[in-house]
Amino acid sequence: MNFTNYVSNFNPSEEQMEEIYSWSSFPSSSFSSIHKCYKQNNIFLAMLNNTIIGFCTYRLSPKCIFINIAETRTEFQSKRVMRFILHQLSEHLYSFDYVAFHLYCAPEESQYAWKKLGFDYYPKSKYGKRSSKIEMFKIFGESCIIKPATETKNRKTKSIEIWNCLAGKDDGFPTWVAEFDFIESTNKLKKPFIFFGDEDWNIKITTLDNSKFYRYKDYDRRSEVEECFYIDEIKEFTKNI
Repeated sequence: MNFTNYVSNFNPSEEQMEEIYSWSSFPSSSFSSIHKCYKQNNIFLAMLNNTIIGFCTYRLSPKCIFINIAETRTEFQSKRVMRFILHQLSEHLYSFDYVAFHLYCAPEESQYAWKKLGFDYYPKSKYGKRSSKIEMFKIFGESCIIKPATETKNRKTKSIEIWNCLAGKDDGFPTWVAEFDFIESTNKLKKPFIFFGDEDWNIKITTLDNSKFYRYKDYDRRSEVEECFYIDEIKEFTKNI
């Protein structure tokens, strides 16, 4: 991916922060949030010829990066600046085991720009929209491929099925399916299962000789990952699978 002459800056100065405030279209009431991320070293600047052409503030949680506020300077819009920012952030943070971005769209019309950048909408509940916010995500780390159940009729014997409804509400046909493989002689998945679902939704884990149905949040209560479904090891099954 070629971003000729763009330069990364993970350590802006106070003067550079003032430069951002001078051209940002966000209301001044947002500046305290931007400044908080700056103090926590959770800000990235895109530079060109020592000029700030875009920035992104973010918050980190286990495995996930929440994009707080991001903006491209007006005269550099349509110059792939935000694509550069996301690429540099994912390259930098993937080495620290982060695997996905997520955000909510404010203003709402920003959803179309994020969609062009590879973001997708949070999966909907069977019973309607999960939130009044427009929430989106983008997985950049390796992960299991998740497909609609209608597209996976000839499934492998190892899979994770997902229902888009509350536990106990519907035990019928799943909505999505992810097939997986184990690292040899372990319970660890070759690629983790990542899904931005509701923690009350049902999942069913099937291996060669086991199958069990869960509410996702009951599957691994010790998991520190709260922003999405994240399974990199089958906890329940400890024998040769």
